[in-house]
Amino acid sequence: MSDPCLICKGTSTRVLFEKGGRDFVRCEGCGLVWVDPMPTPDENQHYYDETYREWYATFQKATDIRRLIAEHRMDEVQSFARPGHWLDVGCAAGQFVALARERGIDAEGIDIAPFAIELAKEQGLPVYLGSVESFTPPREYDTITAFDVLEHTIEPAQFLDQVRSWMKPGATLALTLPDVSSAYPQWIMRKHWFYYLPNDHLHYFSPATVTSLLQQCGFEVERVSKAYKLLTGNYIVEQLNIFNPLLGRIASALAAPLPQSVLAKPRLYFIGEMMVHARRA
Repeated sequence: MSDPCLICKGTSTRVLFEKGGRDFVRCEGCGLVWVDPMPTPDENQHYYDETYREWYATFQKATDIRRLIAEHRMDEVQSFARPGHWLDVGCAAGQFVALARERGIDAEGIDIAPFAIELAKEQGLPVYLGSVESFTPPREYDTITAFDVLEHTIEPAQFLDQVRSWMKPGATLALTLPDVSSAYPQWIMRKHWFYYLPNDHLHYFSPATVTSLLQQCGFEVERVSKAYKLLTGNYIVEQLNIFNPLLGRIASALAAPLPQSVLAKPRLYFIGEMMVHARRA
């Protein structure tokens, strides 16, 4: 039997499907989806240590794409974010931190991946190696960003409580994360949705469930909207081959007859993600 829902505490759940040795379970009360059994913190860390080096090899080759994604996110976030000291949680190799500092923002970053932090420090960026649980911030922050992070956490409420403790009253929180209520998992791809990764993504939120969780953790949600990414066809194929080999083979076959002028051109794609704007209450 699955644990009670972390949002509504309900115990009525339904197994949607099995994938990678784990059940994907949905709360019948609020619709939150999670994997069962949940990995232990040690299992989670081992997974990232073993798999993310390969991912970062591709990541390093995609500098231009990561820059475009960072610029698009910055344009979105800067329109509502509070100026001052910023922290990017899950900063990876620091593309967003670097762009923020170029725009005159006092931005820092934190990530659990040593090789990513090494890359960021080689650029002279103020970044920290560590988890949210182990990090002691040097100051309070006016804006915290966490792009594609919350779905990875074993304890999302504890993550948000910790992040909130680093923020000034009224400070801004910006999140991006997969939307389990979007058309991809609901109608188009179902269990084959590329974000259904049983060892990587542990919780799957909708606009309603992420809003409820944020409110329980002391945030006021101002907006939940579709999140778009600037990507190329080549980058999409590479990422699918790493994270979902079956879809990667299909994507490779579909891309093969297309000219490079098409595959190499960045375009805005909606791939089932949402952006959340919130403030510390």
